[in-house]
Amino acid sequence: MKKARLLVYHRDAKTYVDLLRKSLPDLLLHGASTPEEAFPFIEEAEILLVGKIPDTLLPKARNLLWLASTWAGNEELIESPYLPERVLFTKATCYGEMMAEYVFAYCLSFIRHVSKYSEDQREKIWRPKRPERLRGKTMGILGLGSVGRVIAQRAKDFGMDVLGLKRSHDPVAEVDELFVPEKVRELIPRVDYLVSALPLTPETYHFLKEPELGLLKEGATLFNIGRGKTIDEKALLQVLRTGKIRAVLDVFETEPLPPESELWSMENVVVTPHVSGASIPEEVCDEFVKNYERWVKGEPLQGLVDRKKGY
Repeated sequence: MKKARLLVYHRDAKTYVDLLRKSLPDLLLHGASTPEEAFPFIEEAEILLVGKIPDTLLPKARNLLWLASTWAGNEELIESPYLPERVLFTKATCYGEMMAEYVFAYCLSFIRHVSKYSEDQREKIWRPKRPERLRGKTMGILGLGSVGRVIAQRAKDFGMDVLGLKRSHDPVAEVDELFVPEKVRELIPRVDYLVSALPLTPETYHFLKEPELGLLKEGATLFNIGRGKTIDEKALLQVLRTGKIRAVLDVFETEPLPPESELWSMENVVVTPHVSGASIPEEVCDEFVKNYERWVKGEPLQGLVDRKKGY
């Protein structure tokens, strides 16, 4: 069988190449971190494994059959005029575990008063506070893809009730009750924790605005780990100023978050720099290898992107 040609275009290309050579020694494999390094190999490449790739390169990939993204969100590639419809397009789906850990790291730190006890220790104060429980609380998850489903399963492991939002009515084993986007205002008032794991599409831009955010109950916690522009940040600020809710925000309308943003200094807000689902090359490569084996056998690939839906 003819050997396939793979070009890895990534800032950590050497790491990815070293890992893939161990698992796929027969693959014709090259790595590049700059357009100049990629130019000698891009035209012959049948497979691209990429993070962010410049438009100057894609038009030169004339023999491309499959583009595999190392990212979960791929708005720019989905909209690129230089990626033909005939090319298979997959996204990484290995971020669910890590992003679930992010969500529950904060859920647990809040209910077990981690910050309070750290401060008490510095001040040498013995001040017990009754802990809360996740068991019996309700978590709402907007977006039930590879990330949302893992979060739902972890919530069930903690004994939580899980409400979920997705475009179709197809049942999800980990979710107690499903809602379609048009019913989001029925979901929101019922949750103690609302996790947005939505991709950015024309339909999800500012999906949560003032009317929706205002429905969150007193003391609820909002997480945004999907895309910043799915939440109207001005409307969110209005709700946060009331002190009614708390927010843990990993993504923002403008990134990096500008220093002048009020979000930095709000006591009821946690700001993190888009790290809830950071890439781990070993995990991305493991997923790619399994997909490559499917590709060689002519089997359907995991993580196929539907460019019409936008994810």
